[in-house]
Amino acid sequence: MNSRHECFIIMPFVPELHYFYLFLQEHLKEEHNIDCERADNRILTIPLLEKIKEQILNAGVIIADITGRNANVFYELGLAHAYGKKVILITSDPIKEVPSDIRHYDFIHYDLQNHVEFFSKLNNALYHIFIEDYKDAYNKAITFLKAFNKETKMNCKPVSDQIFRIRFIKAERTQDIPHKTDTKRLRASLLPLIIENSTQVDVMECIITWLKEQRV
Repeated sequence: MNSRHECFIIMPFVPELHYFYLFLQEHLKEEHNIDCERADNRILTIPLLEKIKEQILNAGVIIADITGRNANVFYELGLAHAYGKKVILITSDPIKEVPSDIRHYDFIHYDLQNHVEFFSKLNNALYHIFIEDYKDAYNKAITFLKAFNKETKMNCKPVSDQIFRIRFIKAERTQDIPHKTDTKRLRASLLPLIIENSTQVDVMECIITWLKEQRV
């Protein structure tokens, strides 16, 4: 699996955060097509520390909850930083209580009674972490659209980059988006996502015909 689809959650293993973790896990899957785990998710035959290192290394992003200044959380956070991983820091503690040695980082404060604002900020953070991935796909899709319009004499309009990102995430759930070097398959995957009215019958038929004519 593409590491971008995997998130490792660092948080204290306390009962009051269990349902928050499940809520977070569901949100990441539904909104971003990201699977997330924390260290107690799976039972493996390897020692726990080795399991944590492996999960951190395999993750495309780390979400670390430093609520309560848990020692294990800070140890795993240190590993994530040492491995150069992309980290989103969250806490339900007042920001002024964050330890001084990490206070210069950006934090997302959360209140379990106000999850809407929290998820909005989290979505924004994830978007900026993976923005280059989506920009690359969007720019490639625009190139395909220009060639399509030129060769078919169509005048299809592109969707915005935000709409494209939403479509791209949904498409990833049902199909394997090919590597960028596989031009033929990538063209077939991205063209319907970039065209504003790609579900219209005449446009859809034109897309199918054009794609069949492409040799490379």
